[in-house]
Amino acid sequence: MAWTTPKTDWETGELVAASDMNAIGENLAALKNPATAVYTVPEDITDSSRNNFADVGSNFNLTLITAGGDVMIHFHGRLTYAASRYDVEVDGSRIGDPDNGIWRSHDDDRFVSFTHLIQGLSAGSHTFKLQSRGPFNNIISAGAQFWVREI
Repeated sequence: MAWTTPKTDWETGELVAASDMNAIGENLAALKNPATAVYTVPEDITDSSRNNFADVGSNFNLTLITAGGDVMIHFHGRLTYAASRYDVEVDGSRIGDPDNGIWRSHDDDRFVSFTHLIQGLSAGSHTFKLQSRGPFNNIISAGAQFWVREI
C-alpha cells in the first residue's frame, strides 16, 4: 500500500466519508509494512577483483519505491579473501568514502556486516547496488544477504 497524505482541513460538523476511512486504513497498512527489497545469496559466488568500484552482480541490484524519507541499507555474509572495500550506489551515485566505500577489510576470511542510513531520500523508485573493489577475487558465501528498507 502507498501512503496517502491525510486530510487536514476538517471542518466542524463535517462527516467522515468512506474514502477518508479507507485512506486511514491504507496509511496504517503502509506503516505496518514499509517498502523492503531483499536478495539472499543462494550459493557461493565469486566477486571478481577490480581496481575501481563496480557492481558485485546483477542480483545485488535492488529497487525500492519509497514514500520519501529515510532508508536503511544492510549487508551481511561470510567473505573469503576479504581484502576489499564495499560500497552502495543509490540511483547512480556511491554513498561512501571515494576511496574506501562504507566498509573496508584487510582479513583473508571473515564475517562481514554493515548497516547504513540514508536520510531524506525523495519519494519514488530508487535503485540500490552493492559495489566492491579490491585486489583479490572474493567468495561471498551462500546465505549472505543484501537488503534495503524504508523506515
